[in-house]
Amino acid sequence: MLDKLNFLKTSAEAGGVSPEEERLMQLFQNRAGLKKAYADLQDELHLLHDRLKQQEGATIRIQEQADALAELLGDPKLGPGALVYFQLRALWKSCHHQLTLFVQELTRQQEIREIARHKSDSQTAVAAKLADIDTRLSAAAAHADAQREHFTSAQLVISRLTAFWHYFERRRRVKELVTIRGAVQVADATVGELHAARSAILSEAAPEFSGISLVARRSINMAVMAYAEILCETIDAHGVTSRTKESVARRVHEMTFGSAAECNNYMQRVQQARVAVTGQKPPMGAVKVKLDRLRSTCEYRNSEDTVPTTDSLSTANVAPVWNVLADDYWDIYTLLLR
Repeated sequence: MLDKLNFLKTSAEAGGVSPEEERLMQLFQNRAGLKKAYADLQDELHLLHDRLKQQEGATIRIQEQADALAELLGDPKLGPGALVYFQLRALWKSCHHQLTLFVQELTRQQEIREIARHKSDSQTAVAAKLADIDTRLSAAAAHADAQREHFTSAQLVISRLTAFWHYFERRRRVKELVTIRGAVQVADATVGELHAARSAILSEAAPEFSGISLVARRSINMAVMAYAEILCETIDAHGVTSRTKESVARRVHEMTFGSAAECNNYMQRVQQARVAVTGQKPPMGAVKVKLDRLRSTCEYRNSEDTVPTTDSLSTANVAPVWNVLADDYWDIYTLLLR
């Protein structure tokens, strides 16, 4: 079939194809296109079947988890513990949300400051360029004026050399006039180039802001770690920090909280802890104290890294201070600026 199709194409190029052969060639081409489209559709169908099976498996797993959770919550002995577990996870999310807001606000403030500084520096650089080129332009314009005056004076002298005995003097001065005219043209060209350069400086776009500086990102990260420690201490005042961390590392059926009365006591303390952190403004004085302590010992793997090593932070901790970076409290790693 391919040989026949190639033969028909060759014949068509040679201009010796009959209408019947041309229709046959078109049929072959259409058939080949349809076969390719059918094969593509088959591949897409198999892919969709695979995705459907994966989705069905995920749905079954979610349903099994929902059934297991319903059974757990319906158990009078295990239900209260499950409630404590999910309230602890909600407390973890509340702390993460507080840190998120803190990072966003610090980043916003720093961007405003650095964008303003970037704009000011750009304007200062443009002003310096303009001052330099204006100085050169003034000197070039003065030089061009002087050359033009020299040319006018030379023309005036030549115009006065009218006697026949001035022939050789006139001839010499005419040659000098050509040189002076060339100097005038060069001086005018220099002035024009400087004007063009000045216009280019005025029209060039300001460099884009490339983002907040490395020093600022490091400072923000350290402040976030300091606030994360404060959240640990605030929640630990209610005795639930370690259990909150445990709730995000383990599954619900792997944790126990004691009797129903003990579970009620846990839930009361968790709710008190949530009230203590949710919607509260970070205590900037306490944050600064911790920030200074962390800065005194923090070390980085390289000059471009923005997150300090966990070992260097552990040396700054005086028990029972929390190493929030090593233990990834409140999912802090997802918030740190890179």
